[in-house]
Amino acid sequence: MLASVWLLATPAFAQSDYFFPKAGEFDPSIPTPQQFLGYEIGSRYTRHDQLVAYFDELARHSDKIKVQRIGTSYEGRPLLIATITSAQNQQQLESLRRQHVTLADPAQPLSAAGSSPVVVWLGYSVHGNETSSGEAALLTAYYLVANRSPETAQWLQQAVVLVDPAQNPDGRDRAASWHNAYASFPASADPADKEHVEPFPQGRTNHYFTDLNRDWLALTQQDTRPKIAFFHQWYPNVQIDFHEMGKDSTYYFEPSPASMHSPLIPAASYEFNKTLAKYHAQSLDALGSLYYTGENFDNFSPVYGSTYPDFHGAVGVTVEQASSRGRVQESANGLLTFPFTIRNQVATGLGTVRGAVTERDGLLKLQKDFFQSALKQAGQQPVKSFVFGDTHDPGLTRRLLDLLLQHQIAVQPLTSAVTVDGQRFEPGSAYVVPTAQPQFRLVHSIFAETPPIKGDVFYGSTSYAIAPAYGVAFAGSRSRLAGGERITALPAVQGGVSGGEAGYAYVFDWRDYNASRALYALQAKGLAARAAFQPFTGSTGNGEQAFARGTVVIPVAGQPLSGAALRAAVDEAGRSSGVQIQALASGQSRSGIDLGSDSVKSLRKPAVALVMGEGVSATEIGSAWFLLDQQLQLPASKIDPAQLGKINLDRYTSIVLAGGTYTGVDATAVAALKRWINAGGSLVTYGTASKWAIEQKLADETLGQEEQAPDSARRAFGDQRDIAAIERVSGNILSAEVDTSHPLGFGLPRSQLAVNKENGISFKPSRNPFSTVVRIDDAPRVNGYLSENNRSRVAGTAWLLVSPQGQGNVVLFADDPAHRKYWHGTERLLLNAVFFGNLLNPTKPRG
Repeated sequence: MLASVWLLATPAFAQSDYFFPKAGEFDPSIPTPQQFLGYEIGSRYTRHDQLVAYFDELARHSDKIKVQRIGTSYEGRPLLIATITSAQNQQQLESLRRQHVTLADPAQPLSAAGSSPVVVWLGYSVHGNETSSGEAALLTAYYLVANRSPETAQWLQQAVVLVDPAQNPDGRDRAASWHNAYASFPASADPADKEHVEPFPQGRTNHYFTDLNRDWLALTQQDTRPKIAFFHQWYPNVQIDFHEMGKDSTYYFEPSPASMHSPLIPAASYEFNKTLAKYHAQSLDALGSLYYTGENFDNFSPVYGSTYPDFHGAVGVTVEQASSRGRVQESANGLLTFPFTIRNQVATGLGTVRGAVTERDGLLKLQKDFFQSALKQAGQQPVKSFVFGDTHDPGLTRRLLDLLLQHQIAVQPLTSAVTVDGQRFEPGSAYVVPTAQPQFRLVHSIFAETPPIKGDVFYGSTSYAIAPAYGVAFAGSRSRLAGGERITALPAVQGGVSGGEAGYAYVFDWRDYNASRALYALQAKGLAARAAFQPFTGSTGNGEQAFARGTVVIPVAGQPLSGAALRAAVDEAGRSSGVQIQALASGQSRSGIDLGSDSVKSLRKPAVALVMGEGVSATEIGSAWFLLDQQLQLPASKIDPAQLGKINLDRYTSIVLAGGTYTGVDATAVAALKRWINAGGSLVTYGTASKWAIEQKLADETLGQEEQAPDSARRAFGDQRDIAAIERVSGNILSAEVDTSHPLGFGLPRSQLAVNKENGISFKPSRNPFSTVVRIDDAPRVNGYLSENNRSRVAGTAWLLVSPQGQGNVVLFADDPAHRKYWHGTERLLLNAVFFGNLLNPTKPRG
């Protein structure tokens, strides 16, 4: 690694020799990255706009590359896909694509693919601060377009290479700004230098602090969805996701550990990892670069950019380069330079294309066999159909339908009422997903329990099923359920006022996931709103209708608008959110409480502060930010932990503390929080923030059993990593029970609730019998891996508590309720905390 330090101050002509040793001649009419950008690659961090401009420049100079803008990031930066292949292939690209995608159709023979090229996807910069990735994309694209060797010409004739140069442009530019701003000349190799130490939230995540490498299955982000749509246009045969790891490592590529292989995926897929690995090894051997394989990084769930392809018959590969996080940094292996890390990534990318072309026939057969075996595997499963849908929650039902359609999963409308596992599903509000379909393995991943794993070397979450996290009603049927024609597009959103102009009030059911958006839209217009804390049955224009706890009531009296203007405002909120709103002529109910009851309580307009800054978990607080921004369209204030003791907190109704370290929050800030809570504020905490709140006496609750210290029995030194992994708590779905009569439980359709367990924090049930809102079952069902020791430790513990304090309260979650932005079942609890925060304390007896 020391040998590459000279590159930081070397003329541009030497760079091609360094990055492309023995590459031969290049087309002089094609500008090199350094010629176009005006600096040597590796001497600074290339901004996203510069990256886009260079790819556009390549397309202007060559007929071998086509650049498409497939979407935009939240901050407005373009998302690109560059398609690189021979000029001849470019002229017939659509014909080649149609041939290629026959591989994903089990009914089509392998011969239908004809002589279509092998498809290679190279994905860069999904983590924006993994610095070598985007620079390698520039050089790799240049090589493929400009190199004149016969080998490269063969590659482009026999392959279509799809390059995603920056999957996370917002995070990439955040990192670029930091590294470039603190660059020294000459570069500092000191690991403590600011160039190498990014502040919160760092550049890893996107605008909403989402780890986009965990979003391939959930599709919560607009950065991800266009990429998935493009993926399904091509179904790549090989997909490489370029990453970085700690500076003291070397270089990793797959195969992954056998214990991390999914039993859903044919063994042949994982065996092909070994075949492709030979080409990666050859590329790095030629450079003399250190590397390793087969020791870590899981490969069993379709949530990652290197595993989603595995679930579509491709060979997906994670590669990880030790990161310089800047231009040069001291490491255990000597000075690690930015150019050195880039060169390894370029070599691996080109080695991937070489391997894919050489192994084309085997890769095409692998993909064909994969989709044909999916039907056979589905036929061996006891579940023949999944059914989902909540009558009272069209918003969340539609959201799950949308997810399935984006994944090209076959879905049918339910045509006749059915009861499965004690749950009733009705036509018009429920859908059928047959398991016997080419996407069986993805269907299983979304609805079924995670296949069992050993738990010895897992890397990320051990459970990833989407349907339990959504909280929508679903069940697996052992018989094939009747469904109509396959759905190809989302049905139109149904919302707005039903029943004309209300004489007394407008009401809408809180069980609809989108009711929260409608409520805030009305509050933002200055309209007064109330919530029914007891159920009632009202007489609507569509007949008698039962309304559950939490139902929102917009009285006609006392509003700033009246008559047709009020109806129009309410109707607009319903239409924009997709919520059905009923007009009532009378406040007298057919049964249950009347609308003038004390149990119909006035709601305050929420004003929320999200605490984010050093020490705070960016992904956790980012999920709350995303929820309030995108679901409620509520402009939350983002404040630094250091501001808590310095600003007026009285303007906020709720303050959210996500997991993190709050040791820097001083006694003055704690005292300010106590005063604010006692005056009526609602502090919402989760994970380690909840532990901190209890320790600071902000909440009068008790932590559960701490993680047990390892026993002192003699152990083999070589087993320490595996032993630690076995006892780690990492992303498990646990069964729990929620009090749906509590305001925090309003809108949840069932007392059974799936919760995510991501850490070792737990609570003892509250001494106040009314304050334990969610409790993990005494013998919890576990989806994922959880050691028996950890299972017994969390069994029967509280997952959500309310601790009343004066006029306010502290809402304590054991884990992030909005985890990874798709845990809609539990994020409803967070939404309830925001809207009902001043109504959570026990009711005082009447005087």
